[in-house]
Amino acid sequence: MRKTILRALLFRTLHFTFCILPLHSRAAAPSGAYRLYLDGNLSKASAAYMELAAADPGNITPLMDAAMVYKQLGRYAAGAGALEKALDIDPYQSDILAELGWLKFHQADYEGAQICFERALRIQPLHTRATLGLGTVYSNLGDKEKTMEYLDRYRRLRPEFAGVDYIMAWNFMNFKMYREAQESLVEALRKDAAFIEARLPLAGIYAREGKLNEAWNQYYRVLDYAPNHPIASKMMRVLEGKLSKQPEEIRPPFRIVKPLKMEPVPVLDELTGAVKVRVGIGTGNTGKQGRNNIFKFKSYEGLIVRGKASGKVYASIPADEAWTAVYEDGKISLKDPKGTVYGNFTGALLIRSANLKHGTVIFENPGKSKNPYFRYSDREYRGIMEIYPIAGRGMGVVNVVDMEVYLLGVVPSEMSSQWPYESLKAQAVLARTQAIIRRAHGGTHKADGYHMCDGQHCQAYKGVMTEANTTDRAVLETEGELLTYHAKPAYTFYHSNCGGYIQASGEVGGWGDSPYLTTHQDLPDDMAKPIDTPWKFHQWITGNPPANCNYPGRVRASEFRWLRIIRHKDMEFRINRDYNIGTLLDLIPLKRSPSGNVNSIRIVGAKKTVTVEREHLIRNILGFSSIKSTLFFIEVNRFKSGKIRNYWIYGGGWGHGIGMCQSGAAGMAGKYGKNYREIIEFYFPDTRIKKIRYVKKKPAAAPKPKTRQPAESSAVQRSAIPTSVSQTSTTTAAGQ
Repeated sequence: MRKTILRALLFRTLHFTFCILPLHSRAAAPSGAYRLYLDGNLSKASAAYMELAAADPGNITPLMDAAMVYKQLGRYAAGAGALEKALDIDPYQSDILAELGWLKFHQADYEGAQICFERALRIQPLHTRATLGLGTVYSNLGDKEKTMEYLDRYRRLRPEFAGVDYIMAWNFMNFKMYREAQESLVEALRKDAAFIEARLPLAGIYAREGKLNEAWNQYYRVLDYAPNHPIASKMMRVLEGKLSKQPEEIRPPFRIVKPLKMEPVPVLDELTGAVKVRVGIGTGNTGKQGRNNIFKFKSYEGLIVRGKASGKVYASIPADEAWTAVYEDGKISLKDPKGTVYGNFTGALLIRSANLKHGTVIFENPGKSKNPYFRYSDREYRGIMEIYPIAGRGMGVVNVVDMEVYLLGVVPSEMSSQWPYESLKAQAVLARTQAIIRRAHGGTHKADGYHMCDGQHCQAYKGVMTEANTTDRAVLETEGELLTYHAKPAYTFYHSNCGGYIQASGEVGGWGDSPYLTTHQDLPDDMAKPIDTPWKFHQWITGNPPANCNYPGRVRASEFRWLRIIRHKDMEFRINRDYNIGTLLDLIPLKRSPSGNVNSIRIVGAKKTVTVEREHLIRNILGFSSIKSTLFFIEVNRFKSGKIRNYWIYGGGWGHGIGMCQSGAAGMAGKYGKNYREIIEFYFPDTRIKKIRYVKKKPAAAPKPKTRQPAESSAVQRSAIPTSVSQTSTTTAAGQ
């Protein structure tokens, strides 16, 4: 009996060891290989997939995955070999043929690529990747007619994809068809205004044709998206002496010639004005103040200018009369329209409308401003404007405004006021919550003297200029509503477009690990299909898959899927601005989050190799205005000599991909009829919306300001002060 039991136990042990365990290992191996891929262990991942292929010779899936890992490693020949093995097993896979064609194309094997693309199209005549590939192959073979035939086919297959118009323009220029190239570039920019790689050649075509004004305007438009772009800045300076018109005539600045809102805004009477926020105005990509050397301001209700520290009124300015503040030698000079100086100040000045509740302060375009934000457009704000000197830089400007009134300018700056109403309400709740958190903690700009900047670094805010009835109502109807987690305000990150996959905060360095900021597809659960292999991710990012944020008619297709082709020299220049790597030899994305976003990238240079991590650093290195997100993969295109020609970057989405996808919120409301609470629950699971009441603090009694009338203008209420008066104040306080 005992021997029988022992034999049974031995049999079970051997059966588990040699039969059951290998089955479990085989089942777990694909996920293990994918984990290696996500962790950036690309050599181990490719080896793991090839081992899986060897263990299961009839299975083409691991070969397809291995090929994509090889491509990410830059081992295109090995990737092509893996796909050729897959085709030996199943020769009728059009997707595999198309990807094999691209691997051959990027190695300058144009004849081999042509064969692959043609085979793919015989199997699937409308295959988009093969159609685009065959057009680019014919271009390199010098066949103009075939090139345009297949690129035009691709454009019909994906009519809103700006990348194909850029490729067509590129080929038109190669064939010296400049008029057609110009038309294609204009079309690309219609679909994707941020496509600076299309603006630069368009400017070049205009310059070539002697249309210098148009060329200057395109270089200027580049600076809208990349303020310090070296080529655009240089070419603008070169052209300015050759223009037939003044720059202000070519691109007239936006002027406010009458109040943007003629009637009092009813919502202002209904909103509670208790909590003030400080917003830095005219800031750059990092949220820092621009170089403001001159301001010109007025109000249709009249203005009052007083010292922040002293409370003294220095000027009462009549309605529609523009005064100037100039930074000189560390001081602010205040001047009336005649140029009379009303003081040189070393401290902060507060400028407000005589009608504080309904009035506004208008900053006119002064023409000579060093900050493009003010140079090319008038600006209008509610509340109080604080200006103060910043040693060696110029003047800082902060808008001190009621929280809810601030949101009137934020929501339409962050979302189109024409988008579905429930998505606007969701945006209002998230923007309010983020502002409350930043105010409570002083924000990332505490040392700068404000809670938030007015750009995408914090929350976009353009003051009165963007206010609309729909967004006003969204703010009013959600007044005081915050998003909370365990009774505390939640971190309400949001972005323009996730590309179809939300990224968890814990997967990205520097974003914390909040349990409600999870990773998931931007789709209802019953529609989501797993994207859990390198091949699936590749097919997904190059395709046009369903997603909440893939919302034609409301959301630009260029935000959901995009393509950038960047010349090797341009990429090398971009990287060397921050890292002195010398000649750029390779660019390898390493770690990825489960959403597919690149979390680290290896840059191989002749002088040194560096690894860059964090979303904003990766985008800054590759070109922040060009690379809209880190949801991308790179194909390195080479000459026959093996030297790098350019980089094809296929991407999806716009922004960091964490929290609420704004385009997805619009899709949920517009396509599926979801309300703002359902939208927020989808993007921030397990959170709750809580309504708060603002409590006013009792203000301290202020001394009555002393004023003096200037003798030369007794009919006008102004307070004259000696030009030697100096007022000191602290400009870095986090609250007002």
